[in-house]
Amino acid sequence: MNISKKTAVLLTMTAAATSLFLSSCKKKTEANEKTYTYRVTSSAPSTWSPTDYQMGCESTILSLTADSLYSYVLNDTKDGHVTECCMASEFPIDVTSEYAGNPVYGIPQDADKGYAWKFNLRNDLVWEDGTPITADTFEYSLKQFLNPQMKNYRASAYYEDTLVIANAEQYYEGNADWQKVGFVKNSDHSYTLVLSTPMTEFMIVMYGSINLVKEDLYEANKKESGNIIKSAYGTDIDNYASYGPYKIAEYQADKYIKLEKNENWFGYKAFKDKNYYQTTHVYIQFILEHATTLNMFLQGKLDEVGLSSVDMDKYGNSEYRIITPETYTAKMSFNIDKKSLKNEESEGINHSIISYKDFRHAVSLSINREKFVSTVAIGSDPAYGLYSNAYIVDPYTNERYRETPQAQESLCEFYGTERLADITGFNKDEAKRYFQKAYDEAVKNGDLKPSDKVQIDLHITTDNEGLKRMVAFLQESINNATQGTDLENKVTIKFIVDENYYVNMKQGKVDLAITLWGGAPYAIYKMLACYCDPDVKNEYGFDPVTEKCTLTVEGKDVTLSFYDWYKEVGNGKYAIADIETKNAIVAGVEKALLSYYNMIPLYYMNSNSMISQRIIYGADHYINPLVEYGGIQEMTYSMDDEEWEKYCKKNSYQLKY
Repeated sequence: MNISKKTAVLLTMTAAATSLFLSSCKKKTEANEKTYTYRVTSSAPSTWSPTDYQMGCESTILSLTADSLYSYVLNDTKDGHVTECCMASEFPIDVTSEYAGNPVYGIPQDADKGYAWKFNLRNDLVWEDGTPITADTFEYSLKQFLNPQMKNYRASAYYEDTLVIANAEQYYEGNADWQKVGFVKNSDHSYTLVLSTPMTEFMIVMYGSINLVKEDLYEANKKESGNIIKSAYGTDIDNYASYGPYKIAEYQADKYIKLEKNENWFGYKAFKDKNYYQTTHVYIQFILEHATTLNMFLQGKLDEVGLSSVDMDKYGNSEYRIITPETYTAKMSFNIDKKSLKNEESEGINHSIISYKDFRHAVSLSINREKFVSTVAIGSDPAYGLYSNAYIVDPYTNERYRETPQAQESLCEFYGTERLADITGFNKDEAKRYFQKAYDEAVKNGDLKPSDKVQIDLHITTDNEGLKRMVAFLQESINNATQGTDLENKVTIKFIVDENYYVNMKQGKVDLAITLWGGAPYAIYKMLACYCDPDVKNEYGFDPVTEKCTLTVEGKDVTLSFYDWYKEVGNGKYAIADIETKNAIVAGVEKALLSYYNMIPLYYMNSNSMISQRIIYGADHYINPLVEYGGIQEMTYSMDDEEWEKYCKKNSYQLKY
């Protein structure tokens, strides 16, 4: 199990602790035993149940207290990674031939790889109280995820995401027998997963683990809720059990959670020679106010703090600054439905011109993305495509999607350049031309009066300095590009604070939002769902089910809807095609999506944070999405808690970064 720095930064975790906590830690340790407490903050969790968690803060607690079949760790030279068996006693064994043609699971008769994987478990796995973990534990847990009476939030992880277990969805929907689900117990310490969609060894190692729940606690906390049954498992210290390196020692809702080493975790013996997990305690306070956490960090009460774009003015050059590439792309998501835009209009205030592609194209051309990331999204990279630089297409060579010939050629064609390095996406003269063209057409069609002002309602969750900078930049860009046109001084971006803007966006009540999609850096082919699945995409007025896209695949022109392209390359006809073919499909779909100008890339997100002066990461630079800087398991400290407190006091609790 590897807890990465990205988890801390992406989920707005920083580090926090108090002297009261430090003294309470000492009560449980020997006087001469050193403690190393990693102190972080996050929002307050509602549940950290594996079957129901949703928020990042909940995922963090799980990642510290759970384990997986396999783990990714730094190699000996600290410049790459290796894969280790963790809860599994060996790497998965492909047993597809044993199930090929089996009518129960629907595996093709000629299938010879990827459909069935056998996992052999260690025989010393236990829960924190010493209760054994066996193949039965895995089966019970999977059955609860898919329990048709519970409708658990995380059920889809086993039937429609990357891991698609045979007949799992049918069981979840209440239409199949459990004996037909692709989980086969071989022995007390061995089971096989039979899949509907084949997976490579790399992908089954990464996504094939089943998150566990402890049966007695899970069952004891079940209760009817309306027409379904829910379990309160993972909502308090007494109704949850750890099987990872840490266990919950204390918890106060809305205040903090304290974790300590789980002495029954097998890894402390199995990996004794690796010197993993110097961190003895993890202390998470539920604090969201950024100014508060930054101040605590500077006092030495935090071990890490995320940096906002405003902070970068002061701390951007700090030697303690850490940059982590993310999979997330920030983009302008436009509503392009003319009818819903007209519903927002009032006398003299026009919104419907937003439905004109030329208008949106002009907006895109007006933005100098290089300047944007140097002044607004400081520390991130300018974005020209929908996928960030963090996506990996070949896990063995670490080749990034954006570096592939297919992705580079596609973007160059879209932006009209010979080389990737020449792409800027910025052309003020062309922006003027398209603004005027959109104006003329809208007036001609009766959608815009010459006296109208154009208002773009930008919905945001909260009003903060970073967003103000962003809107000011976009407004200035549009103002500069409309000079000399009939839209000069007529286009305004208006802030709308809207806590439910994601819901309203899907209902056509939002003109524009800044949205981010990302995740699963090694599953780029399935990430087309973010833009092509009608239940997932953000841009109102664009229907990926009816809109078509023609691509040349393996020498033939193929026309499919955007939704069908996503399905075919993710789980269908092209799922097992060669990597070049799949790259070409993703690149072609990406190019076609960009041509609508309803999702305009702004920047590829990089997480920026500072670590405290006592933290030492396992690697001195970012490695890859699997291990990043080595995570908490390879993190060490130059000072223990007592020494750090003395150091901070000596510096009057005003540390220099």
